[in-house]
Amino acid sequence: MRKMPGQRIVELSVTPIPVHYRKELGKNAYGENIGRERTEWLVRARTEYGHEGLTIANRFMRQFNGFDNSGGTVRGLVALLREMFLDKRVDEYLETSDGRVVGVRDAYKEAFQTHGWMSILAFDLLGQDLGISCVDLLGGQARDRVPAYDTTLYFQDLLNPEQGAAQVSLEAAASRDEGYNEFKIKVGRPGRWMAPQSGMERDVEVVLAVREAVGPDAKIMVDANFGYDGRLDLLEDFIRETLTANIFWLEEMVTADVGDYRVLRRMRDRLGSDALLVCGEVDRDPPSQVFRDLVDQGLIDGYQPDSVSAGFSRWQSLEQWLKPTGVRSIPHNFGNGNFGTRATLVFGAASPTFASLEDERHHTNVYAEDDVSFADSQYSVPSGPGLGLAIDTDVYQKRYASHEVRVT
Repeated sequence: MRKMPGQRIVELSVTPIPVHYRKELGKNAYGENIGRERTEWLVRARTEYGHEGLTIANRFMRQFNGFDNSGGTVRGLVALLREMFLDKRVDEYLETSDGRVVGVRDAYKEAFQTHGWMSILAFDLLGQDLGISCVDLLGGQARDRVPAYDTTLYFQDLLNPEQGAAQVSLEAAASRDEGYNEFKIKVGRPGRWMAPQSGMERDVEVVLAVREAVGPDAKIMVDANFGYDGRLDLLEDFIRETLTANIFWLEEMVTADVGDYRVLRRMRDRLGSDALLVCGEVDRDPPSQVFRDLVDQGLIDGYQPDSVSAGFSRWQSLEQWLKPTGVRSIPHNFGNGNFGTRATLVFGAASPTFASLEDERHHTNVYAEDDVSFADSQYSVPSGPGLGLAIDTDVYQKRYASHEVRVT
């Protein structure tokens, strides 16, 4: 039987897949140690002729608010997937023109706004149905290789107090030896875990030590997770003392606020820093008003809603909004596992303003090897249809299939 466009979705499944870091990750400005393991809530949708689309439902499963609520439960997720995908045609979700997605059909706009991760599944299914890459569906390839940064330099000094700042620089050097040339360092120690002055001084010590370890040509970014809230005086000291490190961007140094960001921007300019000011990973319904204000008033240089939680369709809209402003697309990707790396890679390959992929450097788990390669802190672009991502059937059956919940 000839496979016709617009195949029906006949089966779905949900499976929790462990994903492991290459090391233990320490604290950030507000939270306890991340540890060594997370979970990818893998969603698979199969069509009547054997195509399979993928996404993860991590954002949904983080919404647990008690057993009498369906949010954050497998039963709630299964019900949502059944309603949205089972027995639907793969071409009924997205509006296309000349082989590119130009919007979401009216019946699914609200759902994809609320559950952006579902739009990635719709893109993957449509791309496989049409035999073209999601990169093309997103507008076409903007670059041949996608830059990536190591995002695992947490408060590693607090995991190994004897080493102190040297522990972070040692890990950065090891990452450099594995091919990375871009690094994001967690700062913000004044916020909770150290006395304010000592915390700022340790932040400076860590940044300067990492710069020495990775060399002058590497990109260094810092992320304070709002650890300098209420201490713009210490933030000024931090920026001044790290000028020689040539920081590429300053992320969430303080909570998003027009007044504080106006002060921060003037401070940065007065001190002679070229660092981009970026924020937005906490924006759960992007773009919320405060971030509209920050963009419209020219107070930030990069915007960071989560790549998987926002999804492809919402990021398409965000890029159209950002295009005339000069603000760059810097999607947050932490906590999205190996799937998030692929989804962000695909988005970054098509985005002309994309800065760099947030890479958690996980060990491989359930996904099959393919043609994507990594070298010189860059990933090649996948060539397969859809996301170009497939499940390793043997590994899945051996390790994870017993935890699968199937919806037919």
